[in-house]
Amino acid sequence: MIAVSILLLLFFGAFVFSRAMKTAEIYVTVYYPGELEADGYYVKDDQITLKFHVLKGSEGLKGHFEKFKIRCFLCNLDLENATVVVDIDGTPLYPTCRDYIMSFDKGGNIKGMHYVVSPYNLTEIAKIRILEGYGFRELKFENNTLIVLLSPGNGEEVEIIRSNIIAEHQKGLERGWIKVVYTDGSKKWEGRVYSMGKGECPVLIEAGDS
Repeated sequence: MIAVSILLLLFFGAFVFSRAMKTAEIYVTVYYPGELEADGYYVKDDQITLKFHVLKGSEGLKGHFEKFKIRCFLCNLDLENATVVVDIDGTPLYPTCRDYIMSFDKGGNIKGMHYVVSPYNLTEIAKIRILEGYGFRELKFENNTLIVLLSPGNGEEVEIIRSNIIAEHQKGLERGWIKVVYTDGSKKWEGRVYSMGKGECPVLIEAGDS
């Protein structure tokens, strides 16, 4: 009888603990002038802080993607309303762009969120996929068309740029009012634009058919 009571108590304790232990999954993309490394996270007063430190600075922007599985006991992990902060060497950055994700974990579906953050205005940032055999040269805007100028030669597959042209015409790009064209001066490829979340977000630009 005592053994049964102990088992029941253990079962009840495990049930209460599992209900009190909250889990959420957070993806974060940081556009930063340098290489970053994650330092973990902490949760305090319904604020989730994701910590990073700079490994090496750079002139151009780099994209750093990281996954965090957040666990805390007797806390609120309502990502719809939680405050999420990205701390880079003590400097707090607050995401203005986010979108829902769904993680298929062994324990079942865990709701989560993908946040995008930068020390710069995210509406100035574009992630541009470059055609094979070419390098990125520059952006131009002419006759209601965003032109991605390419140079022959092997460059980066993805170029992350910060440009006033993107900021000025972001709404038109997202809504399809502005045409996007890739060109090397002789050939042209039609481009496509995608928003990278909800809120003030970067855009993804990629080439379609020639």
